[in-house]
Amino acid sequence: MKKVLSLTLTSDLEELEKVDAFVKSITDAVSCSADTGHRIMLALTEAVTNAILHGNRQHPDKHVEIKAVLTPERVDITIRDEGAGFDPDSIPNPLDEQNLLKSSGRGVWLMREFADEVSFRDRGRKVELGFNVAS
Repeated sequence: MKKVLSLTLTSDLEELEKVDAFVKSITDAVSCSADTGHRIMLALTEAVTNAILHGNRQHPDKHVEIKAVLTPERVDITIRDEGAGFDPDSIPNPLDEQNLLKSSGRGVWLMREFADEVSFRDRGRKVELGFNVAS
């Protein structure tokens, strides 16, 4: 069984409300643990927030595309924005002492902590999150 779900958001932070229902449709379809559902929610919310704020810079004519490919063993989610891109390796480590009190800069680190696999393509405009969901 392979199922594909998709969601298109405008570049408005209020659109993040739609991510919750999208994740619920994912977790219902794959019957994963609550812990895995929380990890998916956290990583996806970070990726979408970054796409809206940093990628599309909240430009009203730009969109964020989310596609999830579900199998009984895995959830693979792709998030694509229409921004200029970025180099994920250039982001400072949020755990370094000089960065601990900064109010931002943890999104990529959180994605890497909560997803089983994270990759950046198309100069950072495309984020791929992978989760192992088989029990």
